[in-house]
Amino acid sequence: MKIASIIAEYNPFHNGHKYQIEKIKTSYTDYIVVIMSTSFVQRGEPAIIDKFTRAKIAIENGASLVIENPVIYSSSNAEIFSKGAINILDSFGIIDRLYFGSENNLSELLDINKKICENISEDLIQKYLSEGNSFIKSREMAMNFLTEDEKNILKGSNNILALEYIKALEKKKTKIEPHSIKRKGTEHDSILSSENIASASLIRNLIKENRDYKNFVPNYEFSDIHELNDYFDILKYLLINKNINFDKYFDYEIGLENRMFDNLDAKNMDDFVEKVHSKRHSRARIKRLIISILLNLDKNLIFDSFSHPYIRILGLDDRGTEILKYSKNKNIIGSFKKYYDFADSIDKKVLDKEILATNLYNLKNGKMNLDFTNKIYKKI
Repeated sequence: MKIASIIAEYNPFHNGHKYQIEKIKTSYTDYIVVIMSTSFVQRGEPAIIDKFTRAKIAIENGASLVIENPVIYSSSNAEIFSKGAINILDSFGIIDRLYFGSENNLSELLDINKKICENISEDLIQKYLSEGNSFIKSREMAMNFLTEDEKNILKGSNNILALEYIKALEKKKTKIEPHSIKRKGTEHDSILSSENIASASLIRNLIKENRDYKNFVPNYEFSDIHELNDYFDILKYLLINKNINFDKYFDYEIGLENRMFDNLDAKNMDDFVEKVHSKRHSRARIKRLIISILLNLDKNLIFDSFSHPYIRILGLDDRGTEILKYSKNKNIIGSFKKYYDFADSIDKKVLDKEILATNLYNLKNGKMNLDFTNKIYKKI
């Protein structure tokens, strides 16, 4: 049994994702594990539709098993996002390959990753940071050992995440092999479309603007759309309460709290992010910090969790059941009744954050405690 894996957000699931799954099936295997972001995603926003619905859509379109990438990872920066997901995939002990989209071929990415690992200077990055540059800009400036072509490759949105996957796989010393599939159609954040392929960003915009999106997704519709603006009043309350330990959040940097306090008169969350972000602090970083504050995502818990990977099932078919049967990691959560068996463990603390995230996500529609009541989607 050959087993492939995908790290995904499916925000939302679209024809490009379906193409990737079909490509893996025709070229390698029918057994595909997807580890999927849950209620909040890496760009620092709530997923446009809930994790249970996205898991069902993925299973209906060819995935064998969909498990959750816990919110402590899925709403973090690219390094933590990748490390957390790969740590869980590796814990299966039976997964052979990780597939991901990229603008360039794998050999080019591997060469660049090798150069970076051998030459990057943390001191130089800190120097550029001290001059007021963002982390991304500082890291780019510190890579003067790369050619111009290699620097351009690094600007590809899919390539950036692909390199984080490659780095995490190497650090983990896992047997999982990286395999790239050239992205079909448009780039990750493109506002353009190609035939029936469009980026998730474009599709989200079409949905929010009540424009036609159906040519770009398999046969399903959207309802109960979620946006970061939904949580602005909660954020303002937490900030004015002035009981936040900012130091324990990954995306915090000294002085950011002042920019937040000074802009509480913003009209909504979008306006707030625009006012708080700067040349040094990207919009995505500010939004991830907001999620960390809303969910109180302590970086120490994230570090501790790496040694306690669990497998939380969101959806599966017969092949998914077979994969779970052979998994070396038996810390598998199907029914959430198992939650009560964890006592005061790292697992329970991570699950508590997942429960909180699901409830915060659904606050406006009143659907509480879905982690306990929602059943795993099983395709017969």
